[in-house]
Amino acid sequence: MGLFNFWKKKSKNGEMRIIKTIRGKKALQKSNKLKHKIIIRNVEPFQTVSGKYCIVKNKKTGRTQNLYDFRDPRLGFGDDYEIVTDWTYKYVNHEFPNEAAYVIPDDIQEGEVVFIKDLIENLIGHTYNQGGNSRLVSCKARWVNDDLKILYDPDRDVIRIVG
Repeated sequence: MGLFNFWKKKSKNGEMRIIKTIRGKKALQKSNKLKHKIIIRNVEPFQTVSGKYCIVKNKKTGRTQNLYDFRDPRLGFGDDYEIVTDWTYKYVNHEFPNEAAYVIPDDIQEGEVVFIKDLIENLIGHTYNQGGNSRLVSCKARWVNDDLKILYDPDRDVIRIVG
């Protein structure tokens, strides 16, 4: 199985085909030489909040600690701790090559639902009620009018973590 021989035909039990994502100029050039059908997408910078924290200091020992939960008992209970850095967020930048595309099977059918393992689009995958979110990595899509329509509904697809 070569680098660009990666489509699985629908199996007898009706599994979806997996759409390959290629990233970077060299991969796109190789795909063009092999005359693959590709759908190029813009790669946008994307920043997610990986969590929130504050820094407290024990007044007696001078030791500092990061706290990650609003409900931590060291906050608001007694005079042993003081907040030295108020609540803030930690950000994660997702770095990808500027060029990316989906490689489309030659025999894809109008309306066919496929699975994209490596989304180019920046969509939210989960959120925390105390702060933080992550990028959705994979998603289903439908082939419509020579393009992939991502089947994403934030009300259905975003995992909302409470706690």
